[in-house]
Amino acid sequence: MQSNSKKETQPQNLSQLWFVILIIAAGWSRYLPLSHPELFNFTPVLALFFISGAYVKGHLSWIGPVVAVIASDLVLNPSYGAGLFEPFTLISIFAYLGIFFLGKSIRSSKKIFPLFVGALGSALLFHGITCGFAWLMNPAYSKTVSGFWQAQFFGEPGYAPAYLFLRNSILSTLLFSGIFSWVFIKNKEKQFFIGKTVQPTKA
Repeated sequence: MQSNSKKETQPQNLSQLWFVILIIAAGWSRYLPLSHPELFNFTPVLALFFISGAYVKGHLSWIGPVVAVIASDLVLNPSYGAGLFEPFTLISIFAYLGIFFLGKSIRSSKKIFPLFVGALGSALLFHGITCGFAWLMNPAYSKTVSGFWQAQFFGEPGYAPAYLFLRNSILSTLLFSGIFSWVFIKNKEKQFFIGKTVQPTKA
């Protein structure tokens, strides 16, 4: 009984630890661009949603990332002169949830290729949705194919180019998805070997 209870508490402990990591990582990474503009969108947030969908079970799998983003927005948005429920914020959350369900589509895969494609797709999905929304709402962009192309790759004149955001999103999402998936895979392997070596004791 004791061995079984230990195995049951290990996933719970990992989920609780993952929740704490979500809050800290989301808050820390989203403050970086304030002092380092070259790091715009270099963040683990997309990887957090993607890996949560792929490896975390239960309500915490989506509640954790959403709470992490909203909590950081409460503190961060005033620095940009924006409110919590700005249209762009809501579109971003919609994109995050799309990434979460993309992660669920490769549930617990240990193969590198699906994880790589999923992480890359997460960055492209977020960039496409958010820049597409900017093209639709921002009068600086002409509502033509060339205007859409400008929003996706070059951005509004006078600001950092959109391809910089895309580059940082791809690199950071691939990096952090690899790190987070490695942690979850190693944890599952550890649980497997514990289950094979520890014999249950009678009550």
